[in-house]
Formats: sequence, structure tokens, C-alpha cells
Amino acid sequence: MNGNPLPLESTIYAAIVLLLAAWFHWRWKHRYFLDLAGKLPGPPSYPFFGTTSMFTHSYDETIAKLKENAEQYNYEPVGTWIGPIHYVSVVKPEDIQIVLNNSRALEKGQLYSFLKSLLGEGLLTASVDRWRKHRRIISYAFNVKFLEQLYPVFNEKNKILVENLRKNVDSTQPFDLWDYIISTTFDTICQTAMDYRINEKHNKTEFLDLMTTIADQLVKTVNRPYLYPSVTFSVYKFLSGLGTKLHMINRLPLQLIDEKRIDFRAKMKTSKSNPPEEFPIETKNKFKTFIDTLLEASENDPDFTDANVRDEVITMMFAGSDTNATTECFCLLMLAMHQDIQDEVYDEIYNVVGDSDREMTPEDTTNLVYLEQVIKETLRMYPIISVFTRQLAEDIRVSNYVLPRGASVTISPIVTHHCPHLYPNPGVFNPENFSVENVAKRHKYSYIAFSGGPRGCIGMKYAMISMKLMVSEILRNFSVHTTVKLQDVKIKMNDAFTRKVGGYPITVQPRDRRPSYVRCNTRVA
Repeated sequence: MNGNPLPLESTIYAAIVLLLAAWFHWRWKHRYFLDLAGKLPGPPSYPFFGTTSMFTHSYDETIAKLKENAEQYNYEPVGTWIGPIHYVSVVKPEDIQIVLNNSRALEKGQLYSFLKSLLGEGLLTASVDRWRKHRRIISYAFNVKFLEQLYPVFNEKNKILVENLRKNVDSTQPFDLWDYIISTTFDTICQTAMDYRINEKHNKTEFLDLMTTIADQLVKTVNRPYLYPSVTFSVYKFLSGLGTKLHMINRLPLQLIDEKRIDFRAKMKTSKSNPPEEFPIETKNKFKTFIDTLLEASENDPDFTDANVRDEVITMMFAGSDTNATTECFCLLMLAMHQDIQDEVYDEIYNVVGDSDREMTPEDTTNLVYLEQVIKETLRMYPIISVFTRQLAEDIRVSNYVLPRGASVTISPIVTHHCPHLYPNPGVFNPENFSVENVAKRHKYSYIAFSGGPRGCIGMKYAMISMKLMVSEILRNFSVHTTVKLQDVKIKMNDAFTRKVGGYPITVQPRDRRPSYVRCNTRVA
């Protein structure tokens, strides 16, 4: 041996030196950012690894850690690192309002970049410039007049759901609501948004299962910083089979788009060859659907591509069905647990429609005030998206700190919704939290189930109408029951949304259509 280092040792030394040099160069280049980030309170952080306490094994643990940090640091912004990404958790409603309404905080964060593999650049995941353009095009399909046209579809799908649930009447064996509800919300969104009927020729179950599997797999990558680079993520997609699943899930949306494009072009051809006065009144009065709006944009705007149409369609199919289904399942489970609240909801329904079987109208849903409180309380306790992020393009000053440009701000509805100074006894299901008087006492951004600001949920009105109609239709026909206790409810993050561990087990009984006070008096007599 001549005493010279071995080639392997030399390589290791060189790698260490290069790594340290890169690290110090990065710190020097980002010294302003690091200075501001260092002024934020938060748990200890370590080079390369970040804040190790934030690496948890389960969704429950992550939420518990976010709540713990909020309490420990007196609900001030808390800084943490996951690998090279700096996250600032914001909890106070005043701070949340500043972030969500700031034009320099409209970009979505790392969580959404992974979802782009599934959803492309639809409204949920799009960059700011694309989001502005798409929202301007799509907002037409969510105006109140258009939504009122959808009531016959909602009512039709809900009656089918009731008949499907009827097979479980009087059974003492609990069944899981999920499959019934998700099937209905998916059929409904396809027909209301795309004027497309899902039937036996479509493999709906395969699509929904793939959607859940893919989104769940993508969400789990957030806590794996080594997958952030596009190269390593591409390798992961190949080795894990995720790439194959992403290819398979496109079949149904692409089939839907092809069929609707043929219909759309036929309608356009007809409209050009016939004067408007020759169209039937029902055709002239019919609003454009969501898919018509997209196809019209793709025909008239070369920058609105077929890929853009696909991204918005699959985003609508995903977000429009899963979010509603989850809330409806939680809501019905809460009503099954709280029979007194269920009675009050039914009494309100009875006061609106009596014991008739007539279809619900827009005026009816407006009058279901207490039911809306129940749905909002459900979303307070179990918000669909428990954590969302915004990427800061500039420094933002909140109440007591400056949040640095380049940070990812995390906002957790489930943490803010469980702050005891905002909601007394936050672990108790109490629809009175959303009475007019109690809402007036709180900051507007104390409730962020639908996010807020310019990038708030575009489908909020659609969601509330459809949920009111489904829950009321079920309660008009059945009473719901469960042996599950509130303290036993555990939640998980599945396919990017909050879900209950173990499903939503209930039993149903035929509804005694008399109001509760009459039933009570009858029992006393």
C-alpha cells in the first residue's frame, strides 16, 4: 500500500465535501428567508431531516401534533420543516383571513403538486394564472339559476337511493352507508355537471376504487421528501404501479368527453342551421352544462386544450362526488347518534313538506335552516380537507409575525374548528354553534370548511343544496340509528379527504311521519 486513500474513500470524502458545500451555498443564498423563518416559534429542526416530530405514522397522530403545536405556541404561526420544505401552520381566524385573501398567496403547495398526477391542472390544483382563466370560464355553471335547474336530477337520484336503502329496513345488522352514498353522489355529479348517465356499461366501481387508491397513495408521498424531485417520483410511479393506475383511471372520463363532444358539435351544427325562434321553448331555456362550457371553451380558445377539458372533468368527478358523500355519511351518522337532533331535523322537514312525497323545491331547501346548521356542524367537526396549503410569492405580515416568501403556509380547518375559544366544548356535536346569534359572535374565518378567499370552493352552493336534498329525502323515509358512540369515532386521511375509520355503520327503520311532539304525546297517552 502506498498510503494514498482508496478510490472508494476518495469518492466518499468528495461526496461529503460537495454535499456540505451545497448546503452552505443554499443557506447563504436563502439567508433572508432563513432569518425570517428562524424568528417563528416552532419545534426543533435538523439539517436534511427537518422537524422530526412532524413525521408521524398515522393521520390521527398528524392532527394531534398540529393541535399540540397550536396549543403549545398559543395559536401563533408555527414553523416546521419537512425535508427542504418550510411549512408555517396558521390557526387564528384573523391570520387565516390575511393569508387566504392575499393575492401573493394564491399558489397551492406541495400537497397539490402530487395530486396533479391524478387531476392534472384542474381548479383544485392549477397554477394561479391557469386557475384564474378556468374559474372565469367555469363559474357560469355554478350560478344560482343553473343550480335550480338541477333539482329534478337531485330528486331522481335521491329516490333511487331511498329504494336501495329500503332493502335494509328493520334489519338489526348494521350496514355501511358509504357504498350507497358514494354511488349516488357520483351518478348525480355526472348527470348534473356533464348531462351524462352512468349505467351498467360503465365500470363505475373500478373508477371509484382506483380514485381512492391513487389519491391515498399520492397523499402519503407528502411526508416523503425524497420523492419530491420529479426524477425520483417518476421512478416511484413506475415501481409502485401508480403509473399504470393513472393510465387506467382516464378511461371513463375520456369516454365521457368523447361522447359529449360529439353531442356538443351536433348541437352547434343544428343551432347554426336553424334560426333561434324554431327551437322548442325547453331547448331555448336550457342552460349550458358544466361540460358544455368546457367544450365551448376548447372549440373557441386554442389555449384551452383537450387536456384542460380532461383535467376539469376528472377534478369534478373526484371532488364533486367524494366530498359530498363523505359529509353526508358523517352527517347521517351524527344524526343516528343524536336522536333528539334527528327529531328536530325531521320536525323542520315536516313543517316544510308535511307527510307528502312531493319533490323538494328551491324554496323548500331555503327553509331547511336547522338542517343547514347540522350540516355545518358536521363539517366543523369533520372538515373534508383537514389540511390545505398556500405557497407564498412574497412576505406576508400576519398579526404578530412576518411569514417569509417561499414558505408553504398550512391551514388546518380541523384544528381551527376545534379551538375552545372559538367553539366551547369543541368535541361535542352541537348544531347551535351555527345559530344566527352564535355565528355573529365569531370571526368569519372561524369556519373554513370550504376554504375561503378567491380560491375558496367554487362548488359550495352546489354542495349545500345537494346535501340538504339527500339528507332530507332519507329522513322523510327512514329513521337512522347506530351503536357507534361519538367518542369512538376515529378519523383517517384517505384519498386526500377526511374519512371515518371503520366506515359509517347504521340501521334504518321506516319513518313514523308524524312530528316528534305528536309521537311523544301518543307514547305518553
